[in-house]
Parts: sequence; structure tokens; C-alpha cells
Amino acid sequence: MKEYKPVFDHPTSIFNSSFLFFTALLLFFISLLNYQSDMTIMTLIIMGIYLSTRVWSQFAVFNMKIDIKIDKCKIFPDEEIRIEVQAANNKLLPVWLKILPEFSQSFVVSKSPASESSFLLWFQKTSFTWKLRSRKRGCFNIGRSNITVSDLFGFFPKQRIWEDMPDVIVFPKISDVRSFSLPEQKFFNIPDAQSPVFDPIYITGTRDYQPSTPVRLIQWKASARLCRLQEKVCEPSIQGKILIVFDTTLYFKRNREEEFEEMLEAIASMAVNFETSGNAVGFMTNAGTAGGKSGFVPLSRNRSSLPMILETIAQAQIEPECDLLDIFHQNFNRLWGVTCVFCSYSIDASILKMKAFYTARRIPVKYFISSTEANKEGLPFAPGLVQHIDSICL
Repeated sequence: MKEYKPVFDHPTSIFNSSFLFFTALLLFFISLLNYQSDMTIMTLIIMGIYLSTRVWSQFAVFNMKIDIKIDKCKIFPDEEIRIEVQAANNKLLPVWLKILPEFSQSFVVSKSPASESSFLLWFQKTSFTWKLRSRKRGCFNIGRSNITVSDLFGFFPKQRIWEDMPDVIVFPKISDVRSFSLPEQKFFNIPDAQSPVFDPIYITGTRDYQPSTPVRLIQWKASARLCRLQEKVCEPSIQGKILIVFDTTLYFKRNREEEFEEMLEAIASMAVNFETSGNAVGFMTNAGTAGGKSGFVPLSRNRSSLPMILETIAQAQIEPECDLLDIFHQNFNRLWGVTCVFCSYSIDASILKMKAFYTARRIPVKYFISSTEANKEGLPFAPGLVQHIDSICL
């Protein structure tokens, strides 16, 4: 347990000032010498209150249990979170308790007092509640709380700073997006059995092994159960695979914080739209993230995929951490069947470099930019492949 320290900036009175205590002690001896009974009684009362409350405050901090709870740690902008501070006085001695939170500037305190105080009798419990609203996207620490415990008169308070407040992840704002066309997919994403390429991920059953079938498609468990070789029956994928790639280099070089946030909100909205439409969605960025986590979320369509993408976007920072091509080489061996949505600040050498990479691997790409400062004339882009992000955001 962290140590409670005395508070020296609280209001002083005759009952908590050391100077006045020694003055009362001096007057006590003078009254004894002069046989002043009234003054003797008064000085004894002052010294008694001083000594008793000082000892009281020393024992007031013992067996005090403080617990801080938060109802949710992952929210969207303008969503309300509830923080509850539970306090328990597990002793016979009553105390005075005050909670003064210092919340981060990233949150707004709504409909809650700045501080709360209460008297706790023996073995009594109480709780204080604050409601906060998030201001913007990011990963933030809520702040800290100043916990003050004292005797019932508040003469000698002791304070402890509670810094073990939880972190809150604020997802980007999700908006509706206009429908837009993606480049035609050559192999997968065909809704019938006309594709010459089968997707080994989508298995519809098994059948007797055919000599022309590759060995990698043998279903060994079914073969062992039936005592004859069985092969997997695969169908063309009816599920699109979309990888959203975000390059933050130019945002950092040109200090475009506002456009950076707008693009992140658009990316999050696109990811939600793609996942809702039944596509497998992945995310990749060279932006640094809070806590040093990876900026890559594999292509997948399950319950955890979209929350992982939104969490990665929420923790993204404008300063780039590595090169996008390095992330591609580290995480992808094959990119067949994947359509990329590439997002950057404007058309520059990095986009042309990535375009050459996509073209060499026959990956269809759709480009979204935040600025049209660069002249697109003469650049090797087909009509409609490069689009301003504002054209799809509602």
C-alpha cells in the first residue's frame, strides 16, 4: 500500500497549529502559577483536542480500502464511461474521507462534482461515481485521484495520490460511407463455380481421392477413418478479401494532424462497411502505435478481427515506424485473391513505389488520398483508381 503523506496547505486553526499548541502550553504553566483555573481548563481542552486529533489522524489511514472501477475500457468518441470509487473503513475508528480526481484533458467530466467527501463510521462503506465523455480518438490514461483521510474534524489530513488508473481506448468515429467500386478480382470472389482457381480455405466436403488432385488436398483424418484416401472438395471463394493499407509518412512530414485523423475515421468506417458486407478485412500501417504494438492485422473474418482493426487504428500515431514494404515481406507470402485499398496523404513517390509493388504481383488496388495538391496528369493511374477520401465520407 502506498504511504499517506501529511497535507500542509489545509486551513490552520488553534487546534491544529503547532505554534498555537506551544503557546497554549505556555499559558497553561502561567495559569498554574497564577492559580487561574478557568485558563487552565481552557488550555487543557485546546491541548487535548490537538493531541487527540493528531493521534486520531495517525490511525485513520490504517485498514482503509480504496478500489477504483471503470465500467468499460473501450469506447467511441462522445460515449460516456462511468468511474466508481469504492471506499471501506475496516476499523472501529471513524474517519473523514475526500476524493479529488484529476482526469486527463482528453475527457470531459459530465454531470459530476469536482470532488466528493464523506464521513465513514466504523466498518462502513461508501462509493463515489463520476461520468466522463471522451473528446477524441486515442489511447489515454484516465488520470489520477487524490485521496485524503483525516479525523472527523479534518485538522490533520493525510493524502495519497492514486496513479493506478486504467487506460481507455477510444475508437475512431464511425460514419456511413458511399458505395464505391473496387478493381475487378481475377481469381477469387466469384459467386459461382466458374473460376479455374479454387480457394483451399473454403472446404465444402470430401470425396474419394483422384490421381490428378495435389497431395496437399488430401484429408488425412477422413482417410484414416474410412481406410481409403479422401480429398478435400473446395469451392471458389464467395467472400472478398480486402486489405486496407495506410501510409502515414506524408502526414508526419507535412504535420497534417487534422487530415490524419480524418483519414483514420474514414478507414475505420470502410473497415466496418467491408466487414458488414461479408468480406474478410485486414489492416496494415507503418504508423507507430501506443505500447509498440504491431500495425498489422491479418486478413480474417471472425468476431475479433474488426475489434483488432479498430483498436490498432485507435492507437495509431502520426509518426511512421517502419517501411510498408518491410511489413508486406514479413507478413505476406502470397497475395492471390486480395484487393488492396491504399490510403495516403497525396500522390507522391511512395505511392508510385507501392504501385510498382502491386503491379508486379498483380494485386488490384484502389487509392484514397487526403489532398489533391499533386498533379495527376501524366501519372500511370487508370481513371477512377485514385479518389479523394471526402468523396465517399458522408
